[in-house]
Amino acid sequence: MASDVVSVHDHIAQGLKDHPAKKGMRFNILVTVVEIGGSIALFQLAHRMGASNVVSYLAGSIGPVVGGGAIWVRARKFSGASASIFAFTAVSAIIALIASTTPKVLLYKDCATTALIGLIFLGSTVVTRKPLVFYFAQRYGTDGTHDGMVIFDLMWDTYRDFRAGMRVTSYLWAALFLLQSGGTALIIDHSSYSTAYNYNQILPLVATALGILGSIVIGRYFTSKGKARGAASSAHIDPA
Repeated sequence: MASDVVSVHDHIAQGLKDHPAKKGMRFNILVTVVEIGGSIALFQLAHRMGASNVVSYLAGSIGPVVGGGAIWVRARKFSGASASIFAFTAVSAIIALIASTTPKVLLYKDCATTALIGLIFLGSTVVTRKPLVFYFAQRYGTDGTHDGMVIFDLMWDTYRDFRAGMRVTSYLWAALFLLQSGGTALIIDHSSYSTAYNYNQILPLVATALGILGSIVIGRYFTSKGKARGAASSAHIDPA
């Protein structure tokens, strides 16, 4: 039994060495550009051609679909990250159905979109087996190949501290998106349009920066906790 545990740990360690994120960096950057950059470009193109906001968002959703297809071809594995980006685009399309286009209502639409994205992060943590953050970590923390992504699945099944870290990180992003949307809504309600617009541009950047920093801190904390637990377990198995 002990040898089986050690074998799994060794397999994971070797897998992370063989499939590091830097090996898949170019591919992941390219796919992200296709998904996000392509989504924005297609939205703008459709909008300039006279399409409605809803149709433009639907056109933009082609980007994450293409990105998800590229990942499937490379890894033969479903991309939860691509599905998430598609869902975010769909949320924007749903919010765009609100008829009013007055300046402040447009800002409120952005708040609603951000809040719904936060709820997606929260719901994925509470309802689904793996939180949304896991799929982003699986994609950007490996080289994007099938074997690389499978290592993250094995880590999920093996390390409870890894699972806890993913869930806490997902809660963090959910909280940041919800706080950002709520704070922006209050600013919109109590200030002029120009002031609210400026905050609407700045607060997402602040939230993202805090999310990245918080994710790093959480990751390091649970990694250290997992290593300490593993060392204690090894000492218990083999006191020598």
